[in-house]
Amino acid sequence: MLSEDDLFARIINVKNLKENCFKYLEESSKELLTQKIIYAISELTAEKMGPVKLSEIALKSTGINDKLKQDLVRLTIEKSLLKCGLVEKLKYAPNDVRYILTAYRFQKIKEIDSFRGASSEPIGDVFELPKSSWPIPDDFYLLLARKYGYEESLKKLHTDYDGDLIPRGQYENLNNYYTKILDIIREKLDSKYSSLEKLVIVES
Repeated sequence: MLSEDDLFARIINVKNLKENCFKYLEESSKELLTQKIIYAISELTAEKMGPVKLSEIALKSTGINDKLKQDLVRLTIEKSLLKCGLVEKLKYAPNDVRYILTAYRFQKIKEIDSFRGASSEPIGDVFELPKSSWPIPDDFYLLLARKYGYEESLKKLHTDYDGDLIPRGQYENLNNYYTKILDIIREKLDSKYSSLEKLVIVES
């Protein structure tokens, strides 16, 4: 299976897509099977924290899991999403093929041909799939919740001390205790999830 670092890299990186491929993400394509497959893979990967099987994708994207639907989904993936680089196909065993998105954030680009050679330029803002469908471990959200909890506790502690509601000795003991725990939580977040925290919290 893919490592946690590999999953994070797919979230953090922004993938450039040509206009003919970016169309699969646009509002005009929301009723098309291609977009339903993209969202199905995204949501299933978040649940399982890893690549998902064709049968799971077929059921999630069409509501039916039979050979006909699986063949339709497989053909759609191979003819469109694999060619565009939106989806990656991973073979674990002869009868164990799984799929995963190559990214969760995308930039539409326009190719330019000039005398200097071929190049590209971005069009519009970065598009991202819903953060709720990103493969992020529960540990990350638990650390965030604890971080904000201790930050709020420290704010209340300072306010109460400034308002003469608690004695100095108790204030200093609690301040040292909360600060030490908060430093440990921040260190864990910074060492493992710093880029992810910036995306999920600051830019949300």
